[in-house]
Amino acid sequence: MISIGTQAQQLLPPDGGFSKDSVYIGELVRYTLVHRHPAAQEVILPDSSYNFAPFELVRQEYYPTNTRAGISTDSTVYTLRTFDTSPVQSLELPAIVLQGKDTLQVVSPKRSVVLRQLVQDVSTSLQLRTQTTLAQVEERFDWPILLLWIVTIAAFITLVWLVFGQTIKIKYQLYRLRKDHLYFNSRYNSHVDRFVKTGVPTSMEKAVALWKNYLTKLERSAINSFTTKEIVEYYNDDEQVNVALRLCDKAIYGNVTAEPDQETNQALSMLRRFARSRYKTHREITGNARNKQ
Repeated sequence: MISIGTQAQQLLPPDGGFSKDSVYIGELVRYTLVHRHPAAQEVILPDSSYNFAPFELVRQEYYPTNTRAGISTDSTVYTLRTFDTSPVQSLELPAIVLQGKDTLQVVSPKRSVVLRQLVQDVSTSLQLRTQTTLAQVEERFDWPILLLWIVTIAAFITLVWLVFGQTIKIKYQLYRLRKDHLYFNSRYNSHVDRFVKTGVPTSMEKAVALWKNYLTKLERSAINSFTTKEIVEYYNDDEQVNVALRLCDKAIYGNVTAEPDQETNQALSMLRRFARSRYKTHREITGNARNKQ
């Protein structure tokens, strides 16, 4: 039986070498390990679990075993780097041969690289600070995120407007029509009540002026600048408008009565009813525009 020591002498050591003879700190360098042995032998080369100090393993590339004339060749390329500051750094790697329950280890010759210094001379001595205080860092506003939010919100609003824009517009118009009519009714009734209680023609004059201003906004026409005749013509000689305005003109400018009577009260009521009918007409027109979409 051949002893383990005798078997170890029969084994050839692997051969290894660096791809360059000098490196910088942190620079990648390739180390190639090649081991030739009888084909019957089972050989293991170092893997990532091996300590490559003073180097660090970055990656490892295995090559398939090549066998010729009973001799097998195993090879591996290791990509290494070092952060050690020693001027010369060496590496030798083993090949482990499995023989039954025993293992034999043969080591490659030691190969070295020279560490290249970026800073050759330091002109001033460096003082290390043992205590430091935190520096106040100005908070920066995240403008890209703000821009992203603005674009997203703008796109969402645009999409909503394209889909529901016409409906929203019509609902708003209906809301404005109702609000304006309620405001007109409130103020108009206030002037009429004051006229009924005091009989002062000024209150009637304010009620008629408010009526004209309301219809001006409702019809989008300068009705408040029209004469009574022009207003009647604008509404196609509407009898209700004609009678009501002439009775009001008679009471305001003719000073025929000093207190409200049945005719003036009737005239003011006719103007109120006409304003309400025009409001309902415009609501129907606006609502029909929504139904035609």
